[in-house]
Amino acid sequence: MVEFKYELDKLMEGLPEEVTGTLKGSIIAKADKMDQDAAIAFIDSKVEDGTLNKELGDRLCRLVNHYCFYR
Repeated sequence: MVEFKYELDKLMEGLPEEVTGTLKGSIIAKADKMDQDAAIAFIDSKVEDGTLNKELGDRLCRLVNHYCFYR
């Protein structure tokens, strides 16, 4: 989980701090407590509402997929 959080931090470096905390917490909680589909659906919703751009959303989805299969 530490590696996942580190990679997540690296991907979200350019976003405003008030956005990153909430996003990181939600992505981690959904991926850990629910499943990867819930985390990916959350990321997709943030792309749709304009909080994240498409490129970052895709990179985050790949990260979630990688670590969900990894564990």
